[in-house]
Amino acid sequence: MDGHSSSGPVTVLLLAALTSSALGQDPLYFEEGKPLVLTPPKHGTVITSVVWTHNTDLVVEWVNNVLELYRSFKGRTELDQSTAQLTVNNPKQNDGGEYRVEINNELQSQVYTVKVIKKVTKPSVKVRTLTCGPTSSKCNFSCWGDTAGTQPLTYSWRKDSGEWEPEQQSMDLIFNDTKTKRVKEISCRMKNPISEEESDPLPNPMYNKGLFSQGELAAVICSPIIVVLSAGLGLLIDT
Repeated sequence: MDGHSSSGPVTVLLLAALTSSALGQDPLYFEEGKPLVLTPPKHGTVITSVVWTHNTDLVVEWVNNVLELYRSFKGRTELDQSTAQLTVNNPKQNDGGEYRVEINNELQSQVYTVKVIKKVTKPSVKVRTLTCGPTSSKCNFSCWGDTAGTQPLTYSWRKDSGEWEPEQQSMDLIFNDTKTKRVKEISCRMKNPISEEESDPLPNPMYNKGLFSQGELAAVICSPIIVVLSAGLGLLIDT
């Protein structure tokens, strides 16, 4: 089948170009190499024809019980004729873009903005400051990893075994106050819409064991008092 047998795809191509960007729908993220599946809402009548487009170019066409696949989608694309569900196997990043579907010669309003990305790799915490130690006033750290093809990314940090700090766009962290010198280890987490990975903890080069946190200071102060009180209570009991 060399072309389209009706005027329907012309409508698809023109309207997709005019309206898809205006709808502004959230992207759908798929992992590179895993099936890309797009399922239209249930149709009210029996489906007799389906046309899918990708960036206004034909992907698959099922008209008059004849199925035709186009371009790089040949050999790796499936169409469920009863639901109009489209499955693209082994998708690559260039399979991302805008998908539209025409069912029974009617262009559906849904725009599928697809992004195909890779899973994040395990990051590591890197010290970016040339000299960083307990006497340093400021040190820079980065959450380092292979980010090619993994965007959009966010980063978050954890100090010792505390809670993860709020996500941020920047991969960098700056330590520049006394509290950070009480932190023994630093971890970071890299995250995208399909995956997340966290680093192994890095010993904090700014850690100063001579500094105490409030909890540690309270423990140091209270311990002798508890010992004295315990000894006194023991003497009272003996008498």
